[in-house]
Amino acid sequence: MVCRVGAVGTRFCMTTSATPRGLLFGAAAESYERFRLGYPDEVVDRTLAYAGRPVRTAVEVGSGTGKATRAFASRGVRITALEPDPNMFTVLQRESIAMPVTPVHTRFEEYDGPPVDLLYAAAAWHWTEPETRWTRTAHLLVEDGVVAIFGSPMSLVDPHVQAAVEEARRPYLSDDTFRPPDGGPADGRRWPAWELDGCDLFTDVQDLVLPREVVVPQKEYVGYLSTVSAYLQLTVRQRQEVLMRIAEVLPPQVRLDAGVRLCLARKAR
Repeated sequence: MVCRVGAVGTRFCMTTSATPRGLLFGAAAESYERFRLGYPDEVVDRTLAYAGRPVRTAVEVGSGTGKATRAFASRGVRITALEPDPNMFTVLQRESIAMPVTPVHTRFEEYDGPPVDLLYAAAAWHWTEPETRWTRTAHLLVEDGVVAIFGSPMSLVDPHVQAAVEEARRPYLSDDTFRPPDGGPADGRRWPAWELDGCDLFTDVQDLVLPREVVVPQKEYVGYLSTVSAYLQLTVRQRQEVLMRIAEVLPPQVRLDAGVRLCLARKAR
């Protein structure tokens, strides 16, 4: 429990969950499916074009409810979708029915299937174990196999709205909570590109940004925030309070930078 003093002198005590942040999403599995954006076709197009040859099989790490799963499966890629959380896994099974998808209820670190053409992760790679993720990835890829790591961290376009939101949440959540878990850019390269740059298991590392801007109703954005791990760490009452405070400072329509950060690399020979 961490206590902070609000702007008017009120003391708020923040009780955060003992569950690791990467395993909190199950509590909001249906909201995750409802409020999280899917991925644009360009993510799949860029990945398949980069491969330069047919991509028939893939392993997805941390599939969640299947947002990215459905994007790749719709192109005929046979996907083994790994998801450790039981509630997320249930939604994943439901949402991928009749698609070339095999959901597997497991952590990436515990999976050891046959090599595939593509291994990818959407907004989940930072939850994997840093010490083993690249060696495990190389082990699960065929020769010249491709790894694609991507995500779409939505941010407010209007700096005044962003400042108001930060002020509204500050009594409950520190700004440090929202810093990237694996650090920011290094020498102009975003993570995980700079991490792959130093890994001799992979080559031809590409660090891309696919621009996208969306406008969503206030309630939709607040719904999205309810699926973010920083808020899921709070108690139910605290989460309701902070989301209500944020809703009060938002405009009716919220403009968001929803650009996709895509990192591609190829298994070295």
